[in-house]
Amino acid sequence: MTDALIIFSRLPIGHETKTRLAPLLNESQRRELHLAMWHDIFREAVKLSANTDIFLYWTGSGSINDYGEHIPPSFLLREQSGENLGARMSNAMSDIFSSGYSRSILIGSDIPALKAGNLAKAFRLLDDADVVLGPSDDGGYWLIGMRGFFPEAFGVKSWGNSDVLTATTEALRCSGIAFSFADTLNDIDTPEDVRDFMNRSPAFPSEVYKFLAGTKCFS
Repeated sequence: MTDALIIFSRLPIGHETKTRLAPLLNESQRRELHLAMWHDIFREAVKLSANTDIFLYWTGSGSINDYGEHIPPSFLLREQSGENLGARMSNAMSDIFSSGYSRSILIGSDIPALKAGNLAKAFRLLDDADVVLGPSDDGGYWLIGMRGFFPEAFGVKSWGNSDVLTATTEALRCSGIAFSFADTLNDIDTPEDVRDFMNRSPAFPSEVYKFLAGTKCFS
């Protein structure tokens, strides 16, 4: 069976998305940034679609039907469920493997430097590892991939802090689950993340880069 790629995302609703950027961007700008992130990550994701089914797992107070013009028609849409991020990711992975997939990767929608090659590499790592993690500089991870459902990976007590990656790897190690690391990439959550992205990134054809450069808010 083909592989599965899960993209986790909020709906691009200004007052609900990227709220930690509020000192830098207003609600309208945060919505536009979110749509730019969708554009970039969806562009890279569809490059894998010949051998990979792509799922958009969404959450938010609106309706996914209001955003159809921004979502590739080949994407499979499902709503997230669970009381916290770990539970939502665990439930999504469980759903995918219950559907018959043998390998699955889950990512967020806010990794502006992501390329299809990063995802292809992570899938290749699953040839030898049960779980693959994509580290982030903030101590978390931007990607988790599995070749079977391993709920031990989602038992972290606290999400959104600098110990998530360490706690996850410790849980996997204690359970005897073989894991490997994919490329290190970073998401955008804070004004510092925006400035870091703009300072690091070349002016490649990126909607996120173009939008942020146009706001002049990162200097």
